[in-house]
Amino acid sequence: MSNSNGAPLKSIIETPLTEALVNELFHQQDQDGSFPATESLGKVFNVDFERIKQQLNEKGLQASISDEVYRLISTASVLFYFLYNSQKAKFPIDIATINELVAKARSELESLSLKDDPIVQTYIDKGELAVKFVISTRQRHDNVCAKLKLPQTNWESYIQTLMGLEK
Repeated sequence: MSNSNGAPLKSIIETPLTEALVNELFHQQDQDGSFPATESLGKVFNVDFERIKQQLNEKGLQASISDEVYRLISTASVLFYFLYNSQKAKFPIDIATINELVAKARSELESLSLKDDPIVQTYIDKGELAVKFVISTRQRHDNVCAKLKLPQTNWESYIQTLMGLEK
């Protein structure tokens, strides 16, 4: 597991993007679009989500929202992984830019012959579902970063810092 103190999720962006990895990721995705912060997902990227959970709990994360916040972190991590590997995004990245990139990917797909490939279409749909989960969950819990006295003011900055994408 990655032991980098400043970026405990850095090995996510160091993980090679393969078709097998993509299939494994989407297999773990929940119906609501989220990727649960489980040991199984952690193994895909060689990270320990339990460490992040423990740190947030120690800072006072409320049990009533903790599962949703953990899923926000793991789902956004997966999205940032894909954006990082697409090389179409400059980090740090904000929520508005994420929305724009997904819309652009959808329109690019529509113009390609790939749009008729049901597997590609499924992956795009699942990606959009993940983005919707991240955006809605982030909006519901946007004040939690301040309540927990995190050094970052929003979830996307916090997660990108964990991944070593934001200094």
